[in-house]
Amino acid sequence: MLETGGEGINVNPVDRCRGLMVGLGVGNALGVPQEGWPRHAVEASYPNGIREIELEPGEPDDDDLAQAIILAEAAIAAGSGDLDIDEIGRRFWVWAEENGRGIGIQTADVLSLIGGARPRCGLGVGLQAREPTGLPAVAAARQVWEESDRYSAGNGAVMRCAPLAIRWLRDDVALARNTALSVVTTHADSRCVWSSIVVNVAVAMLVRGEDVAVSEALKRTRRAAAVLGDSIAGLGVAGAVPETVEDACSLAALIAPADLALDGRDMGYTLKAMQVVLWCATQATDFEEALVAVVSSGGDTDTNGAIAGAVLGARFGLTAIPSRWRWRLAEIRPGSETLEALADRCAAASG
Repeated sequence: MLETGGEGINVNPVDRCRGLMVGLGVGNALGVPQEGWPRHAVEASYPNGIREIELEPGEPDDDDLAQAIILAEAAIAAGSGDLDIDEIGRRFWVWAEENGRGIGIQTADVLSLIGGARPRCGLGVGLQAREPTGLPAVAAARQVWEESDRYSAGNGAVMRCAPLAIRWLRDDVALARNTALSVVTTHADSRCVWSSIVVNVAVAMLVRGEDVAVSEALKRTRRAAAVLGDSIAGLGVAGAVPETVEDACSLAALIAPADLALDGRDMGYTLKAMQVVLWCATQATDFEEALVAVVSSGGDTDTNGAIAGAVLGARFGLTAIPSRWRWRLAEIRPGSETLEALADRCAAASG
């Protein structure tokens, strides 16, 4: 079980783990209706910012939350071992068949190769998933990436990775390795892998109650990379943090969400998502105002909301999340396991 300690804003690690999971769900739900809106459209419709969750009870989980839950479950199922890439690919395929709400183009293309057919996206109507008959996950992800001329570095992996920071809370190297395993299931680009690792290193620091500086999170990521070395080369992952990731980290330490141009032509870029995380981890002073600032910046609002909510929840704790948002999330997800309970199971699996 987790032990209380640290000098962070909230000294209760159980509250921080629950805050991470509930914050991810709240942030995702807050941003779903405005996904893809430019910032000026958000400002015109919501002059005080997006402050209320507009989803209806019973709506299926969006992809950010659904895939984060899948990773949390896979991390718990791994026991004392590492994540099973192909098992995660199978779980993602089942989700895409039976639900698939909000699925990204890149992830859908990869799952089509894993499944042997385009996923049907049943959106919670009781569709029974077919058995996947296609490629192993890593091969599928690499084929899609290579066919995109290796430019595609979407945020579909970084959006879902935060629960792993609970499961491998005390070991940066194991956290980095398993984060990489979770990413290459659908995203082969090293920028996706290492931005997700930076995010999870920072999130783990927050859950442990440590103050986060971008430079320290990056330093710990480099240390993990040095230990891992070429051991992840078989996944097609560079053994060092790419320069583009390091440069993006430096920028995140200097500017606010509105300055990140989250609604620009590269919205949905994994490094933009990482910068949102680092801003929330180092500069935010209040859960609600920081989350509203991120979502109201437009662009990929549901994903940016999910990752911001996870980080802010890890930083400020569950009790910092406005009760009206927590109630609305419970109303939307009747009959589902609570995210607090899932966080507790994931924390228990960390030993």
